[in-house]
Amino acid sequence: MRSLLLTGVTPGLLSAWLAVLAATPGRALAQVEDHQYSTADIRTGSRLYGAQCALCHGQNGDGVAGVNLPRQQFRRAASDDDIRNTITTGVTAAGMPPFRLQPAELDGLIAFIRSGFDITATPFTVGDAGRGKAVYDGTGACAACHRVAGMGPRTAPDLSDVGAIRQPAAIQRSLLEPSRAMVPINRPLRIVTREGRTIRGRRVNEDTATVQLIDEGERLVSLSKSDIREFELGTASSMPSFAGKLTGEELADLLAYLLSLKGQ
Repeated sequence: MRSLLLTGVTPGLLSAWLAVLAATPGRALAQVEDHQYSTADIRTGSRLYGAQCALCHGQNGDGVAGVNLPRQQFRRAASDDDIRNTITTGVTAAGMPPFRLQPAELDGLIAFIRSGFDITATPFTVGDAGRGKAVYDGTGACAACHRVAGMGPRTAPDLSDVGAIRQPAAIQRSLLEPSRAMVPINRPLRIVTREGRTIRGRRVNEDTATVQLIDEGERLVSLSKSDIREFELGTASSMPSFAGKLTGEELADLLAYLLSLKGQ
């Protein structure tokens, strides 16, 4: 485990760096360098963040107005190198001095931010978002089922803001083990009505009296539960696993593209 010794860094100074680094909400992740983060790196960064940054930024990274670290909302950074340069050189105009951190400390803090504050994350690689868009449209064939920014079918969940609502490790699990990573609302649904009609599709909403789903023909269907004879939620995702189907580089690039999708 890497040490957490700091050189000349105070809680206030490091929090000042984070405030400068992450001040504009909603900016898409334009570029992320190829880098392998380990669980150990993320946990190291978590402890550093808790000791030095949480007082101002909060345990969830959203304690400063207009700043959300887990969602990668940065003003001055797009790549990991940008973050490193901001830390080590400072921003004189903003009153941020340079910091002398050990390489392991820099790696850990960046890894924790890039993980979306997920200390249970398994190691993942974030590649190039531009190449990832080509994988999404091409080899991965994701656009055949998913919708982004109003384009694409509705048979699978809309991914327009997936980079804002899901952590990188969770997205990676969805790519490699879709059934294990499936969130409850996205479980496939089979309904048989009292009239004997069978409807299969993706549940989009449910309350105590009704259920709404997108059927296999992309039609929105709303049913009263009193009109349902059989209601079955599947446990296996209809999404195929990309394990062994995409190269490591393609997976890293696809992850980078999905992280760049942050909605409006």
